[in-house]
Amino acid sequence: MKKEMNYNDRNHLYGRIFLAIAIGIIVLIPVIMCIVLKAMPNWGVVLSSLLGLIVFVVGGFIEVVTYSPMLGTVGTYLGFFTGNLANLKVPCAVNARELAEVKHGSKEGEIVSTLSIATSTIVTTVIIALGVILMIPLTPVLENPVLTPAFDTAFTALFGALAYKYFVKDPILVPIPFVLALVLQFAANLGTSILIPVSSIASIAFAYYLFKKAKI
Repeated sequence: MKKEMNYNDRNHLYGRIFLAIAIGIIVLIPVIMCIVLKAMPNWGVVLSSLLGLIVFVVGGFIEVVTYSPMLGTVGTYLGFFTGNLANLKVPCAVNARELAEVKHGSKEGEIVSTLSIATSTIVTTVIIALGVILMIPLTPVLENPVLTPAFDTAFTALFGALAYKYFVKDPILVPIPFVLALVLQFAANLGTSILIPVSSIASIAFAYYLFKKAKI
């Protein structure tokens, strides 16, 4: 007898189908452009560039392991397709569950997480569309020398605020991955594709050690 799929199994099935279709459409865009414009790429350059992408593959795998528990099943498929995980999708999902007072991993938590990620995606799309439409009228304002320093520090301020929210929850887990990331960055000037996997592994290992020692 065929086993009936549960809620989570259905989410994975539909998520994989959705991602497969989405990836196919994304890949078809440059292929169609090459055919229509009759401009084929230099395959030697393409193949040589693939070696550099291995680092991003490793980083992407670590991101799935790191962010999936916070996003939920459907949220993982939707979040990784739309992007902006660390600075948008993950905070939205976590905050939405906290505000709704639903348990992480429950069906209610899954629904709230999915709705929050979908809403953030729609809002982001609308804001980007408005930015494209208003780019020319707002150019004098954005290039104003008085406001330029604020835009230069906006990215740092954003991630600083996001990091603080998670740091205050479990401050005992912060020092080791934080210091490790700083040392690696200043010593070797590594990119986020290296720092995220290394810091994530260090965080998980240290958290497991504290758990076994009954510190957390």
